[in-house]
Amino acid sequence: MVTRYLSSERLVPTIATVVVVGVLAVATWSLVFASDGAADQPQIDRDVQQRYESIDGVSATQTTIVSQNGTVTSRTTYDATLQPGTQKKRLVLVNSTSQANDVRLSDGSTLWLYNDSRGRATRIPLSETESDRGERLQRLFTKLDESTADPRSVEPLPVVPRGERWPVNSTEGMTVSYRGTEPVDGREAYVVHVTPRNGTKAYEQTVWVDTQRFFPAKQRTAWTADEKHTVVTTRYANVTYDTGVPHDEFAPDFPDDTAVSVPEPSDRRFYLRCQLCAT
Repeated sequence: MVTRYLSSERLVPTIATVVVVGVLAVATWSLVFASDGAADQPQIDRDVQQRYESIDGVSATQTTIVSQNGTVTSRTTYDATLQPGTQKKRLVLVNSTSQANDVRLSDGSTLWLYNDSRGRATRIPLSETESDRGERLQRLFTKLDESTADPRSVEPLPVVPRGERWPVNSTEGMTVSYRGTEPVDGREAYVVHVTPRNGTKAYEQTVWVDTQRFFPAKQRTAWTADEKHTVVTTRYANVTYDTGVPHDEFAPDFPDDTAVSVPEPSDRRFYLRCQLCAT
């Protein structure tokens, strides 16, 4: 691992490089189902991905809880500023029961993990393929419509808990079901459930998606590996949409004497898995 020190001269070109992932065009579709008696199926005549990515900034309190075999192992809360449709985000630590970075910051092309007590930051390059939450939401809802012949495989929303093995090696054979609506933070949300098509409980995910803005206000992912059952739940509270985000909101603003570590390419996947938990 290479360590260097952050100076004003080196910081400026770094924060000037911002990669914005373009909005993918998806045709408008209609979602109509027969009721199964448990929940009335929704009628959606809006483009899910477009609605999500059109949100001009989100301000919220993000809380992530990780449990293993029924015991809570960590609970972390951040003040979050997000830009849907991109990888841009700023998470400022409020409190945590485990070790957590004071700031997690992404400008869309680079992820910064800042630890104030150590005066250190880790800088990790990001790839464009990791910013696909809007497209994944679109696929989840499209797969609910049995009349839609969509050849693309359905993919759960990303979840990368600290210190845990990646829960799903392949998303082939996943199925999606609708479980009605529930309130989350005072707003109605569609409840969408994802499980393996073979009916096993090795992996499952439930996502609560805002019925108006299609923002995933809550997400619960559970899987079993090596006789260990892990559950990761992320919930957003005090959510405000269309806040507008200043351009420099996602620029690193750490002290000039901050020591910056750049992981070797072989270590970057580990950092991404350990630090991008349920975001």
